[in-house]
Amino acid sequence: MTEVRLRARTVSEIVDAAFALYRRDIGQYMLLMAIAITPQVITQIVLRQDGSFGLTSAIVGIVSVLVSAFTYTVGTAAIIKYGAAVYLGEPADLDATVRSVIPKVGRILWAGFLKALLYFLGFLFFFVGWFYVLARYFAVTSAIILEDTRTGPAFARSSALSSGRKRHILNAILLVGIIYILLSACIAAIGVVLKSAVITLVLATAFQVVAYPIFGLTTMLLYYDCRIRSEGFDIEQMAAALGMDAGTAPATSGAALPAS
Repeated sequence: MTEVRLRARTVSEIVDAAFALYRRDIGQYMLLMAIAITPQVITQIVLRQDGSFGLTSAIVGIVSVLVSAFTYTVGTAAIIKYGAAVYLGEPADLDATVRSVIPKVGRILWAGFLKALLYFLGFLFFFVGWFYVLARYFAVTSAIILEDTRTGPAFARSSALSSGRKRHILNAILLVGIIYILLSACIAAIGVVLKSAVITLVLATAFQVVAYPIFGLTTMLLYYDCRIRSEGFDIEQMAAALGMDAGTAPATSGAALPAS
């Protein structure tokens, strides 16, 4: 198993660390995503069987969107929280993780709505602004989950962490995005070749369950990477583990996390 250390990383190292953390507890992450995606899958099946787009279909669709927003939020937040515990070498319990993030769902949903507005405004500026928003506010959810901040301060926190590092952040997110898109295209191509809507749905769902957690883990690692670069978080953690004051701790990388 690849060793995952608490230290500053290059873009490729961040993505590699995300995959290493994912492989370490792959079953837990897949379970979280399977639960998160269930309402969406049920809706697709119901609408496909109904075959019409009347009032019932509209109601099913609206309910699905609302429920999916909640489950996706809980799932993504739990992935960040659980991954952070493993990364920091702390006890990681799935049930406790989910219970801890549910009270923060309202804040995360509100933050997601505000980010969607910013993405829209960014898109109007020849799409360049969209990337700026993505890089500047990459850590909003992480700040809410890992620091228990309110929505407004979470935006300010992410903005501060991204200062001078937006290209680094954007490159890491885009690298994961490119990998995801390429693999997704392969899955879609298989569905086209087999000419089966059911198989295409099954493959697409399975792919989301397997692959989507990487985004949450990458975001979490970027959050800590920026804290390490700007706040010496790795030294602070090492000092705490040794029972020392952070100001007197030697300026070295953090200790290796326990491998599973």
